[in-house]
Amino acid sequence: MKSATSSSRPGRFYPALWKKNMARFWPLWAVFGVFWLFVVPLTLLTQDPESTILYVDSFALPGPAYFAQITILDLLSSAGVFSTLIFGTLAAMAVFSYLYSSRSVDFFHALPVSRDGLFLTNVVSGYSFLALPTLAVALVTLVAEAGMGCLAPGALGMWLAVMLLMELFFFGFAVFCAMFTGHILAMPVFTGILNFLGVAVLGLLDNIFTSFVFGFSASDGLTAAGLWLSPAAQMTANLHARPIYAADGVTFQRVAFWGLSYVLLYALVGAALLVIALFLYRRRQLEGAGDVVTVRAVRPVFKFGVGFCAALSLGSVFYALFSQLLPWGVWTLLLFMVLWGAVGYFVAQMLLDKSFWVFRGHWPGSLALTAVLVFLIVGMETDLTGYERRVPAAGRVESVTVTGIDSAPYDSASAEALTFTDPELIAAVTGLHQSIVDSRRDWPDGSLYQYEKQPLSTQGTLSESPAVEVQTQGSIFLRLTYTLTNGDVLVRRYQALPVTAELLADPSSPAARAQALLNTPEAAEQAYFGQVEKEGLQAASATLDVRDLTTGRYTTYPVPAEYLDALIEALKADLAAGDLGRRYLLEDADRLQNCYYSDLVIEYRSGGAEVFVSRDLRITLQTTSRRSLAVLEEAGVLTGTRVLETQAQSMARDAASYAEVDGSIVSIARAVDVSGNTYYRLTDVAQSLKNTYAQFDLAWPEEGGVEVLTGLPYSGALSEPPSIIPQGELQLLPVSLNGGAPTSLSAVTAGGETYVSTAFFDLLGIQWDIWEDGSLTLSSSS
Repeated sequence: MKSATSSSRPGRFYPALWKKNMARFWPLWAVFGVFWLFVVPLTLLTQDPESTILYVDSFALPGPAYFAQITILDLLSSAGVFSTLIFGTLAAMAVFSYLYSSRSVDFFHALPVSRDGLFLTNVVSGYSFLALPTLAVALVTLVAEAGMGCLAPGALGMWLAVMLLMELFFFGFAVFCAMFTGHILAMPVFTGILNFLGVAVLGLLDNIFTSFVFGFSASDGLTAAGLWLSPAAQMTANLHARPIYAADGVTFQRVAFWGLSYVLLYALVGAALLVIALFLYRRRQLEGAGDVVTVRAVRPVFKFGVGFCAALSLGSVFYALFSQLLPWGVWTLLLFMVLWGAVGYFVAQMLLDKSFWVFRGHWPGSLALTAVLVFLIVGMETDLTGYERRVPAAGRVESVTVTGIDSAPYDSASAEALTFTDPELIAAVTGLHQSIVDSRRDWPDGSLYQYEKQPLSTQGTLSESPAVEVQTQGSIFLRLTYTLTNGDVLVRRYQALPVTAELLADPSSPAARAQALLNTPEAAEQAYFGQVEKEGLQAASATLDVRDLTTGRYTTYPVPAEYLDALIEALKADLAAGDLGRRYLLEDADRLQNCYYSDLVIEYRSGGAEVFVSRDLRITLQTTSRRSLAVLEEAGVLTGTRVLETQAQSMARDAASYAEVDGSIVSIARAVDVSGNTYYRLTDVAQSLKNTYAQFDLAWPEEGGVEVLTGLPYSGALSEPPSIIPQGELQLLPVSLNGGAPTSLSAVTAGGETYVSTAFFDLLGIQWDIWEDGSLTLSSSS
């Protein structure tokens, strides 16, 4: 009797075989459909209709509408990519499972059916496992949205289209991989690895080159190529949705979806892979069932690929594991890479030959792989290509972008990307680059961060105590991106460029050149205003935090709107004159004494654009920015009682008054005697223990000394802590406890205030501890 699927016509679709596939593998497409039923329509139905999702200011979108319009599209980059990858692979395994057994492959190809027809029917069957449940889920979701009152056919239609396109690619890719193997377990492994191989290999190479090639930076083109060769990673990174607002920044307009072009392109690739897979299927050797790789021309690629990937991955892992036991360096890395490269090569040979005895006769291939690895490492170490030494001539540079330098003060200009087209500034950058290359052998192995306490000038006087830590050594990160006149792009990245006070004092050092470049007026104005002017944003408001001497606290004051334009002009004038925007690579004395503690914040907004943009520009004011300070004084923001503190003043005041009581930070001012011993202001101690088990009040008898009244809350007045740790006169203070006989304790007097030693805490039974920096810790428990 003639077979129900028989036909002699090539390329025919066999409905009977399609029905058998759908019935035979129903758990696969059923699980896929149930998964998405739970993820989309059932999740939507569980949304609380009364809940809202806040966006900007007072605008809110109901929870179901938020899910229907945005969340359903955001699911594509996570659940969408990985579910279609997994189930697309399973679908290809199912419909072509007969290729992986000698009995089944002989049976199917003995039937009176053409290979083309068999391939076409299986492809349609496998894609049906994905597409039909997706269409059903979309229909159910549409009904659920109508029932919840959040109908969003546009977002749902986009979800459906992207899902169908991704299913086409991942299924087509899996079918393509299925044609190269005769082993059912190898097929999903190949599919999964190849979906992330580009990113993985480039990531491993980037890690090795970054560690051992001076100045190495993976080019954007190479990184993009790695992503394109890793489809699952590419789609995960580029599929996302975002709400779009009106120009007021509040009114919700629509949802924008990014990434459709990627999916369309990959879908075309998937279709092309299916065509290639058909040609491979026509020429497939049926006796290859059970082989890991059935295409003989691909076997050498498989062996070298497995060996190379093993060398990169396992070699790097074991190099890191044994880094504390073996010498750190490129030759140790090479040892591990050669070892694991050989292991990977012979394991691949074992899989191909289905035998453990593969060493005889296959050493030449392993030695060839070893030679490639040695050439790679030796060439990298000896700078065979001149990569490390290359510095473009200034005349051949059209523009250069400097990024990554994290400099103080830490406002909007810190680590801001700077692009230079002026020939003099380009020459300054190439000079910096050449100095880095010339000094590369003198660099330390890692970052250096060292601080020491130094006396700093605060409010025009020199502190008697080294209360402030000043940075003396550090390091910076630097990336240079050149666009050459011939259109080429050259990128170099330098980590842990050393910075010390001595290097900054040497104008020819890389650290001094980098700091000088940042402090050019062109760089300063670009760092602050370049981005907002490029985006066409308009200044809307400005605020400044100032220290209110009447309360001792910082308060935010707005700049009157009529002074906003004048303030921005003054800021730009100060930047052009070099009186503002001074950058520092170390937290040294100059930085702490010149920069104010507070930042001026200017809010910029887009004007009339479809997409609302708001950006805060933070500018650290400096003592030399006289034009800007004058405008702020004229505007009434700065007055006799509303002042700015320098970083040194703020740090000295904090250091002079830092303490901890029951785990909370409080202000207890300090003083020292002529020998440098530390004492603590008595009134601050009483205030800090108020309303605790150890509280006490103070009375000051006319005959002198002090009377301590335990169990009562402190009722006296408080005064502003000093900006520095003062030096006081040592004396004996009579202390009377609850009217008892006085006890003489050592104390100092400074600025009309009394400071006591830790003997006072012992007298009252208060637990205390003193840290190396002199800060105090008290416990009020019994």
